[in-house]
Amino acid sequence: MTVKSRLRNKLLRIAVEANKTFTPFFSPRISTKIMIRLYRKMGIRFVGCPNYISARVNFDGTNYSLIEIHDGVTISSYVRILTHDWSLYTISKAHGYFSENPIGRISGVIFGENSFIGTGCIVMPGTVIGKGCLIGAGTVVRGTIPDYSIVIGSPGVIVGNTADFVKRQFKRLNLEVPRQR
Repeated sequence: MTVKSRLRNKLLRIAVEANKTFTPFFSPRISTKIMIRLYRKMGIRFVGCPNYISARVNFDGTNYSLIEIHDGVTISSYVRILTHDWSLYTISKAHGYFSENPIGRISGVIFGENSFIGTGCIVMPGTVIGKGCLIGAGTVVRGTIPDYSIVIGSPGVIVGNTADFVKRQFKRLNLEVPRQR
């Protein structure tokens, strides 16, 4: 990495942090647009346009190009998205193992279209969240989450299907249940 590209990345990170401070004063739509522009410049891949990304999301800065966000995704406040795990390097020393090179895992994260990530979630490296998923607040998400799953807990467990959830909620609100496309 050249000095020029390192400087560019530092300036982008400063801009992101500054925007995290000031964009909450704007409407969520404007805040999301500003943050998407900055995140795209940092390397996050956007496939379509997300519905909402809170200014309070914490993206792991190891390699932003490992993060892919699809159309219609909502990411709530205080979500942490990790693309690295160096725990093995740290704990292996306690067991008498030593490595000159850090031992770790760097793996991407994908958010499928129209998925909702609740506040306070932690998305672990290598996670693939399918289309139309609902990830409950505070969930620790890892692995591959099938399309239309509802996931809650720590560690996250699939507890239902979003199609059934939508039908129940529409009936509860006395709204006409939409036909599936």
